[in-house]
Amino acid sequence: MINGIYSGATALQNYSRQQEVVSSNLAHLNTPGYRRQFLTFEENVAEVDGVVGSYPGSSIRAVSTDFEAGPKKSTERKLDVSLAGDGFFVYQGAEAELYSRNGVLFRNPQGQLVNGDGLPVLGQGNQPIVIPPDVSDFDLNIDPSGTISAGGTIAEGGTVIGQLNVVQFDNNQLLNTGGGELDFNSQIYFKLGEATLAPAEDASVLQGYRELSNAHPVTELISLIVGSRGVESAQKAIRAISDAVKENINS
Repeated sequence: MINGIYSGATALQNYSRQQEVVSSNLAHLNTPGYRRQFLTFEENVAEVDGVVGSYPGSSIRAVSTDFEAGPKKSTERKLDVSLAGDGFFVYQGAEAELYSRNGVLFRNPQGQLVNGDGLPVLGQGNQPIVIPPDVSDFDLNIDPSGTISAGGTIAEGGTVIGQLNVVQFDNNQLLNTGGGELDFNSQIYFKLGEATLAPAEDASVLQGYRELSNAHPVTELISLIVGSRGVESAQKAIRAISDAVKENINS
């Protein structure tokens, strides 16, 4: 194996994966609750004949998730909620509980609060929250603790309907993003994985706001351009080495 060609080939493979990740980030710039992805790389290290050494090329160590909060957009819609601080809303999935920063809610025919995918958002006790049919969306109030009341705030004597369950984890990077009944690659929903669950201590609920993707368009476009230039450079390097080898063989 010619080292230069191998290095160029691994570069092309890595850049291709990077472009996929960046393209996904750009495609979800306005998706509520989306968490951007990024790649981390490592050199190729292997043991040959008892000797550990570094070898040509590089490989992708991991596709990681950026859990930085996204920008808040005011909608003044009563069933739009977002979180200030570290925390996640809890949704009822078909296989397991799902965690998300997406708080765009609706009412299904049964009166349950659900998101755009039809998943019920869970309240205290991990039970779906049901809004009585005689209560309109305009009468709903959601305070910073996630308590939902009708006919005014609790201080104003409103009727308590339920409370959103907001949780946090000891390490967000231990959450799982793959598998299940929905497209988890969209980076909107997460599963528990190896993370430890606990009630959110510092998160507060904001009514009338949506949290958008935390991907920054300028940063992602720059990454896309840099990746394209990297692909061109790797292709030129492989072509130059190939031509040199061909010329050496024919001489």
